[in-house]
Amino acid sequence: MVYFADGVHPTHNSRSTYAWIEKGKEFQQPTVSGRDRVNINGLLNAYDVTDVIALDCECVNAESTKELYELALKKHPNAKNIYIISDNVRYYHNKELQNWVEDNRIKQIFLPPYSPNLNLIERLWKFLRKKVINTGFYRNKTEFRDAIRNFFDNIHTYKKELESLLTLNFRLINSQTISF
Repeated sequence: MVYFADGVHPTHNSRSTYAWIEKGKEFQQPTVSGRDRVNINGLLNAYDVTDVIALDCECVNAESTKELYELALKKHPNAKNIYIISDNVRYYHNKELQNWVEDNRIKQIFLPPYSPNLNLIERLWKFLRKKVINTGFYRNKTEFRDAIRNFFDNIHTYKKELESLLTLNFRLINSQTISF
């Protein structure tokens, strides 16, 4: 089992990604009061784009990461090891988390610094923004959170689009392609 890991923090806020308005006409953009955040700690299966473990948590930190890893262990009880590829954010290097990881079937692999383009789940977050966050108006935080949860609950409906977007072909500077 191979997963890519990352946290994302969508903000409940009105977004105008683009608009066309006839000259001389007015358009009122509905807005929300406040800017609440939804914190999601996630895992994306490298070989099955619809296998996403998304944990809606109070804070993305070592504690929520341990909870996320436990969900992966529970989901794959017969896997010899679960490899998790992530960036170098501090909570992945937390001493307590590292000690817990050593006693379990989790193997962490850290990407080079400043290389979000190598973390496949970053593309999923961009897709989430495109399909849910930037395209709808959510009057309150509950509607916003529900729309995000609905995206993950029904991720299989986006399978074809995701298979084209979330590929394991990475292009290097010297233009060679690496496949896993």
